[in-house]
Formats: sequence, C-alpha cells, structure tokens
Amino acid sequence: MSEFTIVLATVFTVFITVLFLQRLLQNRGKRYPNGPFGFPIVGHLPLFGNNPPKTFMKWWKIYGDVFSIRLGSWNTVVVNGYNAVKSAAEHPDDAFSGRPNFVSTDILKERIKEDTFAFGNFSPVYLKQRKLASKALRLFTSKRSEIIEELVTSEAKDFADILVKKYNRHSGQIELDVQTLVTRIIYQFLYGRNKTVDVDRHVKALIKALEEFNDLTGSGSPLDVLPWLRYVIPWKVDELRKSFARTDEIMTEQVQEHYETFAPGNIRDVADAIIASDADDEENKDRYVLTRARLNLTLADLQGAGVDTTNKTLSWMFLYMAKFPQVQERVYTEINDKVGTARSVMLKDKPDLVYTNAVILEVMRIVTQIPFSLPHYAMKNAKLQGYDVDKDTVVIFNLFSVHHEKEFWKDPESFRPERFLSDGKSLDEEKCNHMFAFSHGRRRCVGEFLAKMNLFLSFSIVMQKCKIIKPVDEKLDLTPIPGLVYSSKPYKLLVQERN
Repeated sequence: MSEFTIVLATVFTVFITVLFLQRLLQNRGKRYPNGPFGFPIVGHLPLFGNNPPKTFMKWWKIYGDVFSIRLGSWNTVVVNGYNAVKSAAEHPDDAFSGRPNFVSTDILKERIKEDTFAFGNFSPVYLKQRKLASKALRLFTSKRSEIIEELVTSEAKDFADILVKKYNRHSGQIELDVQTLVTRIIYQFLYGRNKTVDVDRHVKALIKALEEFNDLTGSGSPLDVLPWLRYVIPWKVDELRKSFARTDEIMTEQVQEHYETFAPGNIRDVADAIIASDADDEENKDRYVLTRARLNLTLADLQGAGVDTTNKTLSWMFLYMAKFPQVQERVYTEINDKVGTARSVMLKDKPDLVYTNAVILEVMRIVTQIPFSLPHYAMKNAKLQGYDVDKDTVVIFNLFSVHHEKEFWKDPESFRPERFLSDGKSLDEEKCNHMFAFSHGRRRCVGEFLAKMNLFLSFSIVMQKCKIIKPVDEKLDLTPIPGLVYSSKPYKLLVQERN
C-alpha cells in the first residue's frame, strides 16, 4: 500500500470519526424512533414495493406507532394509528403543519414565485389563503345552497342516463365519463353555473396534469425526493410544467372574466366568493394582497384536489358496487323505500339513507385513496409519542393505518358497510370519527363539505336510477395503482336502467 493511500485512508477515517462524534454530541439526551435498514442515497424507496401501504403496515407492527425511514435525501418519520396521527395533527404550535420543499413544490412555486395553497408551507400567506378559501366556501354554500344541490342533481341524472345509453348492451370503461361528471360539477362550483366544459380541452388536460403530478409526488417516487434527478431526467419536469401551463391558461381566462364582471352582493360561484371575502377582510391588508395570480393558485388547488379525489372515489364506489352486488341491492332497496322513484334523492334524505352513507364511508375507509395524506414537515424540534423529531424532518401521517387498525375495526380487510351502523337505524358516531379520509388537524381538506355533498348526491342518484353489473369475463381487481391519490385499475361495467 502506497503512502498516499495510507494518508488518504487515515484522513477518511478521521473525517468519519469526527462526523460520528459530532452527531453523537448533538443527539446526546435525545430519543429517536427506530426503523428498518435502508440504502445509501435512495434510502428506503426500493423497499416500498408494489403496495407501499401494506409495507408500512408491516413496519408498523415491528417498530411501533412512530418509526423512522429515509425518503431519498430526507429524514422522515412515519406516524401510525389513530391516537398517534391525531396527536401529531393536533400538535401544539402546529409543529408538524409544514410542507417539505420537494421538487414538486418547487415546480408549483415557479408559477408566481410563491407557495401554493395545499402544498405551500405553514406561513402567513398559507393561513391567509386558507382563511379566504374557508370563508368563501361558507359564503358560497350559504348563499347558493339550493343552486349547488340543483347543479349536482342535474349533472348526476344526466350522467346516469349517459351510462345506461352507452353501457346497457356492451360493457365499457366508465373512467372518462366519471371524470367528465366530476370536472363539470367542480368547474361550475368554481366558475359559475352553466359554464361549458370542453372534454378535450378541460377534462383531459386537467386529468393529464393531475396524473403526472400524482406520479411525481406519490409515495416511492424518486424524482420528488432526490432533487438532483431533475437534472438527469429534465424532460419529466418539463412535461409537468407544460401540463400546468395548459390548466393555468384555462383558469386565467375565468379569473379575468370574474374580475371584469364581479358585482358585490351577487355571488355566482366560489371565485366570486373569494373576491368578496377578500374585499370584506381588512385584517393584515398590508401583509397580503389577493392578486389574480394568487386567486389562480387557490382555485387551482381547489380544482385539482376536488376533481382528483372525488373522481377517483366515485370510480372506486362503482367498482365496489359491481364487485359486491348484494351491497348494491341493499343500497337500492333503502333508496326505493325511503325516497321512491318519483323524485331524485336530495340532501334532506341523507339522514334517512343510513346504509347508503355507511357504504360511502366503507369504500373510503377500505381504499384510503390518499394513504399517506400530503407530506407534513417539522417546522421546529418537537416531541411525538415520547420520541424526538428534529426540525426539517418530513412527517408522514399513515392514514391507511388509521383505517385498517385491527384492534379497532376487527376485520379491516373485509368490505363490510354495516360496521358503520350502531343499531341498524343510525351511524356509529365513534367509527365515523375514526375516519381521516380528509386528513386531520390544520391541514384538513378545506373543501370537505362540498366533496361529501357531491359524493352523496352523485352516488345515490346513480344507485337510484342504475344497476351496475359485472360483465361475465371481467375480474374486477381491487388492487390499487399507487400514486399521491391511489386509483383503481381499469375495469369494464354494464349499466342497466332500474325499472
């Protein structure tokens, strides 16, 4: 061995020893959660497998409610089970309410050099945007509740007729039809009743952008957590930029029109409601101004989240109804008994359609289509379940574990809607409160009410008018496709009109 090699080896050994001792001193007195062994550079990404929620459930059993992994370049803590997730989401001082600065966040921020609403950090800008969005949604629903219900009802009835017309004799994939339904409803929520939705320009462009974003941000996606990859495969980032540019162009047109035609006291839609809410709020005017670009971003988040999650939830519901025809028949029987066929299901019927509500909850529970919520971020050093979590640590809320907690649900892998019934006549309040489908805490989905209303009416009206049938040669695989929002595998259905 040459002298140079010996010197090099000695320097390297000393360097590693110093780093180790420095880390030891820094961490003295701290207690960090354990976790599985990972790999250099990529961390635990290769270990997630084809079904990350199942992998995380195995690690939960081994390492407990809080365990540590590494997402590429990021130290990460995974929080599991109802009690631990609730504790983290409600942590004092919003310690875990931040968002990590992933590659996807940078791409979103490029649009106006500022954090977005859903993916932005827990900052004064975020708080202002959330306050505005919450106030606007309350204003819109209070002023236009009847119009909102009429809109969803009308669209859902037309959708049911389309399904019967297209798939009565020949089975087919209903995915685009569901996407079109949800996009039409959300689009009109945001930009006004009777707005024309072009399937090619609006629906397909939006779904394409959302799918590309899901691929980039989904659990186990290296591009999002290994920043240097954006320079290795720059075309992936460019594709996403182009997709968002197309959807931004659509929103920019609508925002321009709203600013030109806005009239105080005439709240036509959510965009109007946001402008009105901002105009009425004098607090912190010197710190925040609702520019058109910021309104664009807020609407983009409401549109993206609303379309993607609602569309995929409905697709899962129809898949499960075909897979479990006895459940579908019980839903139809309840609707027929409580509402009949002379009129459409209405929001006022919701308390009476207990089993129908239980089915919606059970599909959302068993699928948990956003199994890890959106990634959280420790904004300060904090304690969680007795463990230390350092500032700048990514924090993952494992919502799948909450919805599949065996000690609480007993048989979480079984599709059993009656688990949500307390006495056959009402919903079990404890089990309903155990659902975190819209996340929990200060980052809980701001559009939860509209999403639940949309899902209930759309699903109930289709069940009232249609019979969903599994084709003889169709397997109906319930295994999800991983992403930020987990989608079902493509499937075909027959749809017949109820007599």
